[in-house]
Amino acid sequence: MAGLAGLALAGALLAAGRGALIEAAAVEPFRVEVASPHAPAADGRWSGRVVPPELAGRVVVRVDGAVRSGPEGHVQKDMSLEASRDAGDRTASAAGGGEVGAAGHDLENMVEGTFSVALGDAPGLRLIEVELPRQGGAEVATDAALVGPFRARYDDSPGCGAGVRVAARAIDRLVLPPLRDKLLAAAPSIGLLGPGTTLEEASVTLRGDALWFRVALAGEHRIAVSGALEVRVAGPRQLGVRLASLGPVEFTGTLRTRATLGAAGLGAIVTGPLAPLGALAGYALADGYIDRRARQEVETQLTAALAVASAIPLIPERAELIVGEPRSRATLAFCAVAIESGGIAAHLSVRPDKPDPKTSQEASRVRTRLAAIPGPARHGLELPPLRPVAPTADAEVELSLDTVAALLDAWTANGLLGDLMGRAQWVERVDEALGEWTTLGLAEIEVRLPPSLSPGTGDGWALTVAGLRLGLTGSEGEDPGEVLVAGRGFVRPHYDAGRGRLALAGTIDRLRLSCARAGALWPCFAALLEMGDVEARLDALLAPGAGGLPGIEVRALLRDGTRALRDGGLELADLAISYPQPGVLRVAAEVR
Repeated sequence: MAGLAGLALAGALLAAGRGALIEAAAVEPFRVEVASPHAPAADGRWSGRVVPPELAGRVVVRVDGAVRSGPEGHVQKDMSLEASRDAGDRTASAAGGGEVGAAGHDLENMVEGTFSVALGDAPGLRLIEVELPRQGGAEVATDAALVGPFRARYDDSPGCGAGVRVAARAIDRLVLPPLRDKLLAAAPSIGLLGPGTTLEEASVTLRGDALWFRVALAGEHRIAVSGALEVRVAGPRQLGVRLASLGPVEFTGTLRTRATLGAAGLGAIVTGPLAPLGALAGYALADGYIDRRARQEVETQLTAALAVASAIPLIPERAELIVGEPRSRATLAFCAVAIESGGIAAHLSVRPDKPDPKTSQEASRVRTRLAAIPGPARHGLELPPLRPVAPTADAEVELSLDTVAALLDAWTANGLLGDLMGRAQWVERVDEALGEWTTLGLAEIEVRLPPSLSPGTGDGWALTVAGLRLGLTGSEGEDPGEVLVAGRGFVRPHYDAGRGRLALAGTIDRLRLSCARAGALWPCFAALLEMGDVEARLDALLAPGAGGLPGIEVRALLRDGTRALRDGGLELADLAISYPQPGVLRVAAEVR
């Protein structure tokens, strides 16, 4: 995501020459005054005042590309004095924002050139464009607003926004073989079996709500046992496994033969003339005693072993979602688990860690970011239920939009997103390119708001970027103020099978730059974007397989994370990405 923002900035600044930059930075008569540029909209509305106010009757206001007010057939207020007198009470009503026009759009408040636009209920960033048509091309002042509801940033609620599903066939193929090997390696230590023990059978079947098993070991004696195990959430990191039922315990061998034959002889001596019946009774008693003792022993040993297994953490308490970056750490916890014939599924919560600044300067920056961002947007989207759990691939991982939004929010607050852009050397690359044809340079990129994702059309997620401030150097003449970047696009993960890498791909459909000072926004650099055909260039860089975008080496991560299960770890054979419902991303993997 940080790389995408960097691409937008690079394209915007490389589009044209020095003269156009200086001209665009000059003070323009057309401005839009706002309380705070690129800021949260506490009441779910955006308000702005057009300066000079006599231009307000000509402007078009768009929210996320859709016209909300203006001369394109939508409702607007006639700003002439005569029209104001004729309107009478209607003007006062419009000032309160209480009327709705025939097209279903808000009747905007245009008193003194002021607009107030409802931003809708969907949470996330809104791209707001105030366009003034002119001969030779329109001028556009661009703002952005962050809409709630928002979730408490570091609360203790589960927020079960991650899911994992493993197919039964994958368990049979990938998990059971190493377990069989470990079981066979431990069998010779069982005194009754001896060093020549072999594993006759070890199977696991998923049926109903239980995990059914059967194990048979043969050495000097033979032991076979079967039963059912129940699996439940036993703690944030543990799954509890309990012996639900134990089937017949088969125990055969020379020890059992000697015991039963001795009991039969003793029965014959005691009964005298009824020796045959006594022998049979003695045999049955001894045989039943051995069965009971064997069952008791097996049940005791299984219960003890399952108690130990249930205490073993299956997931880390905290994990680095970006390997080698402590600020990407998140706390993981099990929420629910389910078993059916198709496989095993679990839901987990992923809660990003609080910032832990190491210096007073970084602590100040973190406080500033936290004050500017009210918290992660809450879309209220949930993962599909645990049932049915039968995945189409060996394993599936699902993420909800709210989980991703929480991570982006936290990584913006703790500065990780900005640093990722720095590591990708976007500042240096853009600065070097600018130095080839202008005295302007790029000194820094400040990330003030997290990128915003929304469900999109079903084959990806819509992306809005705002709150990016460019630190320019080498400009001449009047200070252009803050240069702010905002834009909209569409992103989807793309899997590069050759490299085993999961990276972003997408398109850019809107990219805007505005200058700001003292609560006023005005158009700047618009000509650069058009002259440089920046959106087309960015689309080429966002195409599947393009280099320079952030990515995750999923093949290497899987291999390294499963070395304890098998020497060399498991190999990722294939990976597919889908969207089972709006706001939920599913990654399905074939493993070998």
